[in-house]
Amino acid sequence: MALQEILRQVEQAGQGEADAINSATAKEVVAILSEGDAEGEQVAADITVETQRKIEQLERQELPAAELEVKRARLDAQRQVLETTRQEALERLDSLSSSELKQVYQGLLRGVPAGGTLRCRKADVKLLGKLASQNLGEPIDEAGFIIENDEYRLDFRFSTLVEREWQAQLPAVSEELFGR
Repeated sequence: MALQEILRQVEQAGQGEADAINSATAKEVVAILSEGDAEGEQVAADITVETQRKIEQLERQELPAAELEVKRARLDAQRQVLETTRQEALERLDSLSSSELKQVYQGLLRGVPAGGTLRCRKADVKLLGKLASQNLGEPIDEAGFIIENDEYRLDFRFSTLVEREWQAQLPAVSEELFGR
């Protein structure tokens, strides 16, 4: 029986060692899993922080860019409206009736010095010949007229008058539209 007793003791000792190894392995597995979970949570937290940082960075970059694009589009639309208004004013001046044109020309000729040469478009030669005291010169292509001599040149073409008024009123228009 001594052999069986030795085998039983060896078996118990082996079982004890196996239980100790299993216990140690289980503890090690739990520790490794716990450490893995902690590392996973840290990696996830790092990824979340980095992602949030990138989102905030993109927002800081993209929001001003989008606002600038919207502002550019708005300013372009306003510029187009202003240019359309300008073109409509010129078209309206080009399509004045003869009585309206006579009134405009009379108003423009008030205070103009006598003498010099008056140049106008061919369609207005007859009308301005009656209204102006200046000699008629070579025709021009635009509505309105130019009076010139050796000392001065007075440009009363409608395009010039609209441009002059446009430039004079541009600061007020800009202030009203853009708040500058």
